Amino acid sequence: MMFYDDLCKNLNPRSGIVQPNTAHDEKESSILFDIVWKGDFHFIVSGWTHFGWYYIVRNKQEISEIHHFAEINSNLFKGMQKMIDEVEGGKYKNKKTLNEKIIAEVEKRNLVSYMNNTKWHKLIEAIKSQMCDIPIQYKTLFEVEVPNTYWTIYGDEHFDYMNMAIIEWFKIACTIKESKFVGRLLDPVTTIIDKEEELLQIFGKYNIPYEYDGDERGFIIYGYK
Repeated sequence: MMFYDDLCKNLNPRSGIVQPNTAHDEKESSILFDIVWKGDFHFIVSGWTHFGWYYIVRNKQEISEIHHFAEINSNLFKGMQKMIDEVEGGKYKNKKTLNEKIIAEVEKRNLVSYMNNTKWHKLIEAIKSQMCDIPIQYKTLFEVEVPNTYWTIYGDEHFDYMNMAIIEWFKIACTIKESKFVGRLLDPVTTIIDKEEELLQIFGKYNIPYEYDGDERGFIIYGYK
């Protein structure tokens, strides 16, 4: 593995231990390089040989900025070495993982958990497969301002990569508006499709706790309350 060998040659792990290379093929996405320290701190290089990312993790969660690279040169190795040296200097010693931040926020606000990852994923997959255009809205634990507009799951570029454990609440409107073009000189014909019964079936099937919001005519699912 040429890139692994280059990393070993150009990087000084200091007190860290370079882990054996487990990638079978550098053409496949994987962890290409891993240095581990006591306390389960890891310097990770992942991706492919021609582009990828490097970052620090603890308990399998990122605790540093994720740096992208698309070229292998001396500047790349300098940037990587700087991050390794920062681990040695204790920069990440008190950095919290996302799970630790969630626990701290929940405890600070005396919140109670109502959902889990399994229920979230069942709910989201059902919405994607049965009503992907339904208006949604959500707030995370760490957002201060409450969103004032609705959007769709497929219109949310962050949703597929988001840890569902950070969702404080999730709203789903009961109706979908569909507009049909009927001519250049005529207004589009709008059809309102009611999804209330279909949503109730999904909630019942996957045992999803919910509340009905009569003012907005929609359902709210609390991750925490």
